[in-house]
Amino acid sequence: MMRRRLKIAAVLVVVVLALTGFSSSTGGKSGKSRGSSGGSGSGSGSGGGGGCSNSKKSNGSYSGSHADDDYDSDDDYGSSGSSYGDPTPAATATDGPEARVVTCVRKAKGKRKAVTYATVRVTATSGPTDSYEVDVRFEDASGSVVDFGDANVELDGGETTTVRVPMDSPKQVSRVRECVATVQS
Repeated sequence: MMRRRLKIAAVLVVVVLALTGFSSSTGGKSGKSRGSSGGSGSGSGSGGGGGCSNSKKSNGSYSGSHADDDYDSDDDYGSSGSSYGDPTPAATATDGPEARVVTCVRKAKGKRKAVTYATVRVTATSGPTDSYEVDVRFEDASGSVVDFGDANVELDGGETTTVRVPMDSPKQVSRVRECVATVQS
């Protein structure tokens, strides 16, 4: 019972931090530092550091782990090897749009219904309004693709929004352990 309460508390903390926009990335496009440690926040987009996220970056896309996974001591929750004094590299004007998984799908458990969509935070590139396609790969524990999903969204330059990306085959939800999101204009 105590372990369940700790899990719920941890999930609530992650959700609150995700909803308030606190993350380990910097706000380089806006010229403001978004982290809580390191950097000077001088308006150059440098700074940042520390922060909380349930996402891992791999080849320009972010993936979110399955919500029922237990804590694993070898998972990387830190700042990718940077010491507290090292600033996180700032985003540049040539960076493309960004997609970050906020929540992954979840199988039904007890009275709790299954969630067959991933929630993805999308940040547009600076510039004019553009349409973006958000693609999600739903993967099993071995990293094999179980299913796909996509959604379209129109954003103003630099705007951030959250979109739901449903599974193409929701019956496969029990096999999914990770969601990997990518975005393109």
